[in-house]
Parts: sequence; structure tokens; C-alpha cells
Amino acid sequence: MPGIVGLITKMPREIAVRQLLRMIAPLRHESFYRTGTFIDESLGVYVGWVARKNSFAEEMPLVNENGKVVLVFSGEQFPKETTSGLNRRGHALEAG
Repeated sequence: MPGIVGLITKMPREIAVRQLLRMIAPLRHESFYRTGTFIDESLGVYVGWVARKNSFAEEMPLVNENGKVVLVFSGEQFPKETTSGLNRRGHALEAG
């Protein structure tokens, strides 16, 4: 089932990544699901997600133009046009 998992930790990266992948694995019980991760080792943030193929959430994370804001979203509350709409208004988003 699609969803988000994560850790905020001071454990070594190797151990945290292994733990994150173990958390993602049970959520990906359909072959058409996609997975991804976002890691900021300096902050101790390890985020993973499972999304349906071709969904808005498959393109996570979204990062703003200066790299200071990262969005990881699960679900389909926003149409895929959200990204292009923000780009048209001058935001330089970097997807996935």
C-alpha cells in the first residue's frame, strides 16, 4: 500500500539506509508500485515512499529552487499539473 516512512536519527548512514529499506519493503506489495528515497545525512533525515505508477506521488521528492524546501507527499490530492503550474509561476522545482 502506498505511503511514507522515515527516520530522524544519528545512527550511521549505512545502518539508517538499511533500516529505511526494511520499512519500505512491506509497503511495496504490488509490482506496479514505485519506491523512492530522500536522504539528508547532515540532518539525519531518511525518508522513503511507495507510490502508484504514474501518480503525482511517484515524482517525489519535490525540491524548491534554492534546495531549502523538500516535499514528500503520498496520495493524489493534487493533480499532476501542480508541478507545471508552479513552474509557470516562476518556481524551479526539481522532481524526483
